[in-house]
Amino acid sequence: MNKKLFALVLLITIIGLVLSGCTRSATSKSPTDASPTVELPFPQETVDTSAQITEIVRQTQNAISTPYVPPVVEPQASNTPAATSVGAVPTVALPTVGLPTVTKAPVIIPTLTRPATYTIQQGEWPICIARRYNLELDSFLSANNMDMNSSPPAGTVLVIPETGTWSAGDRALKTHPADYTVTTGDTIYSVACEFGDVDPMAIVAANNLKSPYTLTAGAVIQIP
Repeated sequence: MNKKLFALVLLITIIGLVLSGCTRSATSKSPTDASPTVELPFPQETVDTSAQITEIVRQTQNAISTPYVPPVVEPQASNTPAATSVGAVPTVALPTVGLPTVTKAPVIIPTLTRPATYTIQQGEWPICIARRYNLELDSFLSANNMDMNSSPPAGTVLVIPETGTWSAGDRALKTHPADYTVTTGDTIYSVACEFGDVDPMAIVAANNLKSPYTLTAGAVIQIP
């Protein structure tokens, strides 16, 4: 509908221009005006206005009746990148990077060896030391002039016999490995004595304790 309306307006405009060109105003001269030169009439070709209008109408009708054929767009070659629409954000594939695996260093528990002497610590007693180092109880007490009722204070140096093994029942008083909840007054030495055959330094290693190896009441520690 817009194309036909445009063609009709164009036709009317062209007709108006043709008709206006054919009408010219004549200039009259006064009889008294003398012209020194004689103007020769310029030969003019007779214009057939009716034929021109007919031809314009025919061309306009042909333009209206001719259907518009859109141009054929050739498909893009396979190696040609597809066009990206305006405003579209391209997708970028990022490489997948795995998070580093944190490997916990294994806990190294020191090997319990029988020393030549041992200094009693707070919370320990002679039978506890005999269980820990797998000593023959009577030989150990005799070597240190003690009996079952002896309770040497912390700081006392005890002699550890080179021979003899524990023979007074099970060395372990509690099953381990296990978790242990610290109570008020506990030390690594007293806790080791509660389990019987546990080395205090093994508790230090299992829990990554730092000197002076203070334990906090309520804390849960591992007993190897």
